[in-house]
Amino acid sequence: MIPINYVFAFFGLLIGSVFDIKSREVPDWLNFSMVGLGFGTAVIASIQFAQWSFIVSSIIGFAVAFIMAMIFYKVGQWGGGDAKALMGLGALIGIDINGGFPIFVILILNIFVIGAFYGSLWSVVLAIKHRQKFKKEFIKLVHSKRVMFYRKILFALTVFGLIMLFSFTPLYLKPLVLGLTALIFFSFYFYLYSKAVEKSSMEKQVSLDQITEGDWVLDKVIVKNKVIYSPNKEGIEQKDIDRLLKLKDKGFKVRIKEGIPFLPSFFLAFILLLLLGNWLMILF
Repeated sequence: MIPINYVFAFFGLLIGSVFDIKSREVPDWLNFSMVGLGFGTAVIASIQFAQWSFIVSSIIGFAVAFIMAMIFYKVGQWGGGDAKALMGLGALIGIDINGGFPIFVILILNIFVIGAFYGSLWSVVLAIKHRQKFKKEFIKLVHSKRVMFYRKILFALTVFGLIMLFSFTPLYLKPLVLGLTALIFFSFYFYLYSKAVEKSSMEKQVSLDQITEGDWVLDKVIVKNKVIYSPNKEGIEQKDIDRLLKLKDKGFKVRIKEGIPFLPSFFLAFILLLLLGNWLMILF
């Protein structure tokens, strides 16, 4: 990685995190600036040292980040700002083609690990902050007919797992059976917990003129018995917002889901990269 790019990445993620926390948006100009700086410094370094490896590294890093970002964006796990920020980091950090373990891969691992803890902690804070609504939504969800059906299946699987654990399972396989049984049980209730947090703390009604590109609109919008907008995992596009504003009063209310401001986890992951570098070498 070109040394100055550490500075660009640090301040880009810091500024982006502030925007994300305040407005749940990361400005395009910031992400595109990181991409431009990544390619620009790579071109300068390639010319200065007469080595094309700098620009090739930046292009490969951007390409890998682009593929990963699009996957997470398309499945609705990241917003557009998060996806573009990863592309900016890919261009800035690059993937070294001269040997050695790519430091960009370490950053991605950091993002996954820290992102999991960060997301869980944020959801706990939301659940505590909206504890009355959370409690109501969780109880409602747990006692819904559909969930009751799956709870019966879960109960049967748990009983079966415990019977296997204490009756037929060899001693060396008992930890595996216990682990799988516990994983299935707690994963189910963690899913219910997550949905209750989402319903109680992340959904709100806003007017059309408050919607911004990338917002997750939860309801269909119908005009004269015709559906003019249907929710999707990728969020609403600007062209859809413009069309809605033409056909509906700007004060018309719709439900949206606010995502967790995830870019701070990128920033924390980058700090960890600066502090530990390739921690895989330390572990192994």
